[in-house]
This record gives sequence, structure tokens and C-alpha cells, in this order.
Amino acid sequence: MTENIKKLFSSEPIKSAFAYIKNDEEHTLQQQLELVQIPSCYNCEKDRALHFRSMIEAEGYETYMDDAWNVYTVIRGTGNGPTLYVSAHLDTVFPMETPLEITRKGNIISVPGIADDTRGLAEILCLLRAIREAQLKPVGDIIIGGDVGEESLGDLRGMKHFFKENRDRVDAFVSIDAACPVLCYGGTGSYRYKITFHGPGGHSYNAFGLVNPIHAMGRAIAYISEIRTQENPKATFSVGVVEGGTSINAIPSACNMLVDMRSDDKDALISVEKEFLTCLEKAVQDENDRWIEERKWKQGSIGKFDTEARIIMDIKKIGDRPVGHQPKDYDIVPYVAEAFEICGITPDYMPSGSTDANVPLSLGIPAVTIAGGGFGGNGHALNEYYDCTDAYKGVQKNLLVLFNLIGLSGVSEPQIPKR
Repeated sequence: MTENIKKLFSSEPIKSAFAYIKNDEEHTLQQQLELVQIPSCYNCEKDRALHFRSMIEAEGYETYMDDAWNVYTVIRGTGNGPTLYVSAHLDTVFPMETPLEITRKGNIISVPGIADDTRGLAEILCLLRAIREAQLKPVGDIIIGGDVGEESLGDLRGMKHFFKENRDRVDAFVSIDAACPVLCYGGTGSYRYKITFHGPGGHSYNAFGLVNPIHAMGRAIAYISEIRTQENPKATFSVGVVEGGTSINAIPSACNMLVDMRSDDKDALISVEKEFLTCLEKAVQDENDRWIEERKWKQGSIGKFDTEARIIMDIKKIGDRPVGHQPKDYDIVPYVAEAFEICGITPDYMPSGSTDANVPLSLGIPAVTIAGGGFGGNGHALNEYYDCTDAYKGVQKNLLVLFNLIGLSGVSEPQIPKR
């Protein structure tokens, strides 16, 4: 453990901020409950973003909202220091129409999205208050707020937009996501596709002999399921959603499927993608070839146009989360870990995950994802819950993470260099 973190932890300004955070615990929780009742599915975060922006402004900070609906404020340092970007994501995994009824039994609160990542947003607000009340002056600059598009098909659009505009401005990144003692220091990449199969459609009996989009999709799924991947580096694939068809007695005119591929290794991910695309082409070719003979004897009853019809595919890439690597003992990771440890929290190391940190990591910017205080369970399920017992300890830990990285004027120096 470095002398830097010891000086920081024992300093009077940090002690004052820690005391404020503990006393503010109920207020922080109430803001968490206020935010969780604003629906915020991916690509539909604007209402929550605007409300969150007003909450930051109510704490006396100037705010910025970009074209993607990312919201943040900037706490200026003493000058010439590094810049740290800290964010929690504004979206949840749940559709906008999901009921958001809160139930509470003691310290256990249940409602969709209560932990992931509404807790992170509430902690951002508490951190802003603690910094203001304890008059903490960072050495470097802190950009801090909420971002969009982390969940589901959001495709990290908030992070992609922010770093496209600010890549040279940021020296390190910290995502506050969910609630538990996790410390994630790598990014699992993913490719996601929507494949639509088109055909002429017709009566299941009278038009028998036509190509069938669902049959083509079934062939594709069967071929995809036979793809073999290596154990190391790990690569995965899954057909997660299938849709289409009109009636049990109709040859469908269209159907589609959603496919997810993931890996911590970019080359392995590209390899799976290549095999996947080959499976699609083979499936369509086999379906078209299968019905040549049937079409011959059906000519005249199906019609010339339909007998010449073929399956046509629409291949759309709907997700591209970049891979990001960072050794456990590299750069900011040990400095984040020591902030956990001096607070008496044992970090639960995760070598990789699919989080907002993927984007900066892929750009060579040091980044981690850490959770907030308390404990969340049943994430992404309708019975998601949050245990708020001693949740303030997580906020204290995260405050220490920030200032260990960025430096506290008159107390400690930044642990991250300017890039």
C-alpha cells in the first residue's frame, strides 16, 4: 500500500467528506428511489437524463448535456493535472412499460433497476455533495455524471459518442455500476446481429414447393450451433431471439433472429463472426437448392414468379462492443484496489466484463468498473433488489478511489499521469 493512499485516507478533508457521506446516507437512498421510478430503457433515457441533470444543478454545479444525452459536470483542478472521467449509466435493461412499484422490507428494496445502475447515479450525486461540503480540491480535473446506452442494444452509444468528442481530453475512466465489491479491469467485446430472411410466402398446401424463410433460419441455427470455439481465448455465440411467421397454414414471407457473439480476444471474436456469416450463406443456399425439384412439378399451380423466388437475407450488425485489455497489476488498477483495501473492502476482481469501460480500454485509456455501496441481487430480473445496509461505505470507498487517482490539493499527488 502506497504512502499516497495512507496520507489521503488519514487527511482531515477526507475524514470530513467521509462523515458527510455517512450522514447523507438516507438522502442518497431517497434520490435512488426517486430516479428508479423514471423509466429509462436504452435509447429512451432522455427523461431520466433531464431529471438527473436538474438534480446535479440543484447541488450547485454547472451541467453539460451532449447530443447523445450524456449528462455531466466538470470539477476543475488546480491546473496542469490529469483528467478523470467518472460516470454511471442512466439506462436500465427494462422496457419502458415495465411496472416500477417499490416494495421494501427493512433494508431490502425491490424494484426493477434499483441497483443496476440507479445506485450508481445516486452515488454520483452524493459524491458531488461530499466534494462541495468538505471543500475538496482535486489536483486534476474530474468530469462526472451519467451516460446512456450501456444496457442491451444500447451498444455503448453514450461512451462511443463521448470519447469520439473527448478522446484526447481524458487520461483515465471510472464507471460506477451496480452494487457489490466488484473491480472489473477488462472489457469483453461483442458483435450482435439481426438477420432477416425473406421469401415469397404462400399457402402451406397449395404453394408447397416455395422456399421457406423459417426453414432457412432453422438451417442457419443448426449450422451455427455446430461452430466449435476454443476454450482459451474464450469465445461464445448464441441465437437469443427468433421471430416471424403469419399462420400455421402459411409459408411465411419473413422471419428474423438476433445473435450475440462475445470474446475477450478480438481475433477470436472475428473468427467466430466469420464462421457465423458462412453458416448464413450456406443455410440460404441449401434452402434454395432444396426446392428446385419441387418447383419443377409445381409450375403452373404456383405461378412462374413464385417458382423463381429465392430466399433473400438482410444482414444487419446491431451491436459492436470493443474488446479492451489491461493487466491486473497495470496502471490504475492497483491504485483503485488499495482504496478498496484501506476502507476494509476486499475487491472482487473481474478480469473482464461488458461495461462502459470497454470503450476507453479499447482506445488505450486506463479504465475500471467499480460498484457502489450496498448489495444488489437478481440483476436484469423483475425481482431485482437492493440491500442498503451500510451502503455509505461504498460511497466513501469510491470517493477515495477518485482522489487517489486524481490527487487532493495539499494532501496527495495524482496517481495517474497525463497521457
